[in-house]
Amino acid sequence: MSSSGSLASSAARPLRFVLVGAVATGVHMAVASLLLGFWGWPAYSANLGAFPIAFCASYLGHRYLTFARTGSPWRFLLVALAGFGLNNLLLTGLLACGLPALGALLVATALVPMFSYLLSSLWVFR
Repeated sequence: MSSSGSLASSAARPLRFVLVGAVATGVHMAVASLLLGFWGWPAYSANLGAFPIAFCASYLGHRYLTFARTGSPWRFLLVALAGFGLNNLLLTGLLACGLPALGALLVATALVPMFSYLLSSLWVFR
């Protein structure tokens, strides 16, 4: 690949990360919404139930589309778990501020990808 092609690929990486993340976030929110709405799970349980499904969508998307490298699945798991912890910390704060469960899940889940991109690009898929 030429250096200009490599540069274009690198410049597009954040966009690919956002797109894969949007799909994984959509998967997370869809599963959590089903667990909240149809089965009446509490917010934390719904968030936990949605996590492994969204994790698989995220890893595969970043592995094949965003970074096009194997990376370390174990490091990716650590980043995902740290992101999940941050997600729950945000969820706790948002629920304490009185946001409805679905709104709090949406906000918390939307904020974590910035943290995940930095660690994924600098540590997991370097």
